[in-house]
Amino acid sequence: MLDQNLLTDPLDSKIASLTSVPTHGVHDDNYAIFEALRMLAGHENVAWDDQNALPVEVFCSQLLLTLQPVEVEQSKKPKASKSQTDGEASKKKTAAKTTRKSSGKRSGKSADELLGNVTATMTMPESELDSIEAPSADGLIPDDLIPDDEKVEVQFQPRLSVDGIDIDVQKCEIVVGGLSPVEPAIILADADEDRIVLCTLADPAAIGIIQFLLRGDYRDTLLDHATASRLALAAGSIDSLIRVELPPQLAGPIVPAPCELVLQMRPRPGAGLKVSLRVYESRLRDSLIPGDAPELVPCLAETGPIRLQRDLKAELESAEKIVQRFGLSRLSHESTMEWVALTDHAALDLLGRLHDAGDESPRIVWPEGETFRVRGEITPKSLRIKIDDSPDWFGMTGTVTVDGVDVPLQDLLMAVREDRQLVRVGDRRFAKISEAFRKRLTQLGDTLVSEKGQLRLAGAAVPLARDVLGDDVTLETTAAWHQAIERLDSLQDWSPDRPEGLDATLRDYQLDGYRWLARLSRWGVGGVLADDMGLGKTVQTLGILVERGPVGPALVVAPTSVGENWVREAEKFTPALTGKLYRDCDRDEVIKTAGPNDLLIVSYQLLQRDAKRFASRGWHTLVLDEAQFIKNSQTKTSQAIRTIQADWRLGLSGTPLENHLGELWSLFRTLSPGLLGSWQRFRSRFAEPIERHSDADRRESLARLVRPFVLRRTKDKVLKELPPRTEITLRAELSAPERKLYEDARLAALAELTAGGGAPSHEGRRRIQTLSWLTRLRQLACHPSLVEPSWKGTSSKLQLFLSLVEELREGDHRALVFSQFVKHLSVVRAALDERGISYQYLDGATPSHERQRRVDAFQNGEGDLFLISLKAGGTGLNLTAADYVLHLDPWWNPAVEDQATDRAHRIGQERAVTVYRLVAERTIEEQILQLHADKRELVAGILDGTDAAAKLQTQDLIDLIKAEMG
Repeated sequence: MLDQNLLTDPLDSKIASLTSVPTHGVHDDNYAIFEALRMLAGHENVAWDDQNALPVEVFCSQLLLTLQPVEVEQSKKPKASKSQTDGEASKKKTAAKTTRKSSGKRSGKSADELLGNVTATMTMPESELDSIEAPSADGLIPDDLIPDDEKVEVQFQPRLSVDGIDIDVQKCEIVVGGLSPVEPAIILADADEDRIVLCTLADPAAIGIIQFLLRGDYRDTLLDHATASRLALAAGSIDSLIRVELPPQLAGPIVPAPCELVLQMRPRPGAGLKVSLRVYESRLRDSLIPGDAPELVPCLAETGPIRLQRDLKAELESAEKIVQRFGLSRLSHESTMEWVALTDHAALDLLGRLHDAGDESPRIVWPEGETFRVRGEITPKSLRIKIDDSPDWFGMTGTVTVDGVDVPLQDLLMAVREDRQLVRVGDRRFAKISEAFRKRLTQLGDTLVSEKGQLRLAGAAVPLARDVLGDDVTLETTAAWHQAIERLDSLQDWSPDRPEGLDATLRDYQLDGYRWLARLSRWGVGGVLADDMGLGKTVQTLGILVERGPVGPALVVAPTSVGENWVREAEKFTPALTGKLYRDCDRDEVIKTAGPNDLLIVSYQLLQRDAKRFASRGWHTLVLDEAQFIKNSQTKTSQAIRTIQADWRLGLSGTPLENHLGELWSLFRTLSPGLLGSWQRFRSRFAEPIERHSDADRRESLARLVRPFVLRRTKDKVLKELPPRTEITLRAELSAPERKLYEDARLAALAELTAGGGAPSHEGRRRIQTLSWLTRLRQLACHPSLVEPSWKGTSSKLQLFLSLVEELREGDHRALVFSQFVKHLSVVRAALDERGISYQYLDGATPSHERQRRVDAFQNGEGDLFLISLKAGGTGLNLTAADYVLHLDPWWNPAVEDQATDRAHRIGQERAVTVYRLVAERTIEEQILQLHADKRELVAGILDGTDAAAKLQTQDLIDLIKAEMG
């Protein structure tokens, strides 16, 4: 502890009480002194008596050290000793311990007397002077300072400044140094000025430097100019710790410094890499931090000391470009321009990016003998694959050998999955995967599923896997693999004729569709016939059903509305098949006795209810009509269908992908299990990269994977004879009362949905609220009475609709009218009844037999209009008697509207079809129309290989409400 006997009582008690303050676990006497002085400085109201006044000044900044040489006249120059002449000054301490002048009752005390003999905790650092080559005397000191034939010697007088206040170092001494491990500082005792100066520093190393430079060795020592130059150079080299001013005649001329940035790499113990971005200058022993002071850097050139002039702004700009281009900011940040790659994977990822940049990469500097070594390149020829078989899949293992080390295939697949170019082949030894091989490995990984450490290949993925492996990979296979390959090869050239049991004339594209189905059937893998509505998916499917009929029964699951149509189409085109509606039969008996050439049709609802009955036996063929019914794999309907045993499965859907990729995965989970793997794998490998990040490579990979199992043709491509279809958007301007009602609701929605900031824990409830408000706004855009029963007026959209209907009737046209809201159709019906306009009507409550009667009536000319709820009548109906289609309100997914439009625009239509969409201006409906283009891109991106769009999140929906309507 502090020697209290050396202090007078009042000061003693004050400091002693302060030094008892806890020191945060650092038990060190000097640290306690430091804390005491710092606290004393902060207490301005401490009363000192005249006897013991001891001002404490605290400066929280770096020191400025000025080294000023003073020419010594020859006549006054003392004779230097031999050791002095050689630059070895004596080490005796010469700091003056002057006695301060008395003032009043104050007695003079030296610095030692003020604080006692406290020994500094930091030991003296070794001088760097001896390691510096003594420069030539030429050019170091101006000629006019050098007398002829005389050797000039100079005397250094260090000057210390703290925040612009000069401190006479000859009257001060460093009493304590390196006090705090958190906040390094020094204490200077100035007896003459009655003060103690506490200086905090930026770096603990600066303390030792100050101790060395200010200890007094050079104050009264004469140095020859060579030694003085070495001292000046040494002082200038510590400018980053303490700002140093050097005399121009010793510092040397200013020379522009080139700006070369290098990456210093140092392998970390265990794994990873420390990365430092530095300014490199060959004339400096140490590299510099880009953009960091000092601007003038002293160094020793061949001609002597010089000062390098840095362009800090240019350095910083270059550094930022390197950080951004090579992703240094993605690493763990350690300090200024220093990062850490915590794993070898992260390190290799960085090195791979630097390698790819070629000459544009900054130079990499490694410590001697420490580096990451790349041992060759991995190509397809170095890969050996072994394929085993089991009843439902093929097992795959593989290795490559690099530098005598076997690298498993799984390590290669993981590397490309993580977008790494290098794989480990030993201790800090790696091999680079060639770019072409990386792409092939990525495609191979898309076909493989890892289960319990084993790689499995689904039978459906064999074609793509074979193409990816190619001929340059060494394969060790089984008989089952060869048989699968031979079967595939034979099917590629197989083009069967129209089956004899199909009494229909097939168009060319329909015959191609049947052949595609026949090849999938022979191969034994499921698929999706995804033709546009109206292209004859039913007749193509009946062709494959009659071809497979003699082997066993077929089960067709279809919406209730199209069940009877299946029976009629089967009777018409495939009389050899016995079509039956499950609902009209003895249900236990029809399932038990179903045999060859039997075709049983059941609705999705009934199959879910009687799932155990259908799962109690095997079926030769399972067909899912309007397969989008199972787009959600978690529904009871989807789960029930997956329990059905079937030799072959087929899905029919004009919209296999409506909103997001999870729908596609759900379809294939039922139709071709194993092709797309688990949902977790599919989501991380395809769904998230495509939907969230618009990853074009992942989108193309998914399209390539599913392409053999999806056949999609559009009417504009295959039905050149189909009459044209024109689409027109009609906009209705809301009246003033309608606008006020709508805007009031919109603002109320925003107030409710943005309250509370949308906590993640409430996300589900928030989404439900959002959808509810969106529905309310959509209804207000149609007719205010759908939300406000007290509304007595009409609506702008209804008036636009009635005006359009009058024009159609005058032109002898008939129209299908679709709405998402049954209540909206009710409002329309009332208006039509009032005007005596005839129509047919269909919604979800219409019995199935009545549905068909009304369809037939309209086809036979009864009714100017056919009012249909979008959900109940958007599929499975043939209404070619209409040549106009009116959509009263836009639905989120344009595919649903397109399906509804296809009720009229299909085979059998002889007139041009015009589609009108009625939209309320400056409402949510206009936002929905904008989304239509994005939804179409999502479908095309996977099924046709074009761009895709992301799935709407809750915030996206709220943003639609926020959008300014005008």
